[in-house]
Amino acid sequence: MAKILNDLVKNWSTVVLFVAGLVLVAIAAFLFNQVLGFLISGLELMLMAYILDKEGGES
Repeated sequence: MAKILNDLVKNWSTVVLFVAGLVLVAIAAFLFNQVLGFLISGLELMLMAYILDKEGGES
């Protein structure tokens, strides 16, 4: 069970981070008071997903 959970987290963590980053950037487009915070947070999450994908290599 632990191996299945570990594989699931390993395979989907990049996707979840990237989608969360896209959502934050999309929200930032509609909010004017907190645009910079959401934009930076979204870009950081997408960058984390990219780095995680490059570090993980091929499975």
